[in-house]
Amino acid sequence: MAEAIGGGSPMSSHERRRRRADEPDIDPSAYFEPHAQPRAREGRKTQQLCREVERTLTVSFAGCPEPALRQLLVVAVEPAPDASRLLVTFAPSGTLDADVGELLKALAGVRGRLRADVAAALQRKRTPELTFRILPAVPT
Repeated sequence: MAEAIGGGSPMSSHERRRRRADEPDIDPSAYFEPHAQPRAREGRKTQQLCREVERTLTVSFAGCPEPALRQLLVVAVEPAPDASRLLVTFAPSGTLDADVGELLKALAGVRGRLRADVAAALQRKRTPELTFRILPAVPT
């Protein structure tokens, strides 16, 4: 049996790992907890993705064949809850001629085409799912 450095008793590999984890400057929960804060780089990449999707959808809606959907402006794109699903928020460009429920149905009908446009613009292995929200019209 080999003696540990310094003349003390030998330390097993399990004890060495535990001792390293107990050091005050290392917090293993930051790396292994399922609800850990995302690293700064991941957050930055997600924000880049959201901005790119927002630009792509703005262009897609400019040439949309549905006249009711041309009344909507893309206001924001946010991860919901992560980059695999994005929440797209719309606001009416003026007064709405259609009901919000009808607009959401129309959005659901063109969801595939919008997602295809996003996939063509992105350099990613997987295209995020799109969910939609329409803000109420602000009276002027």
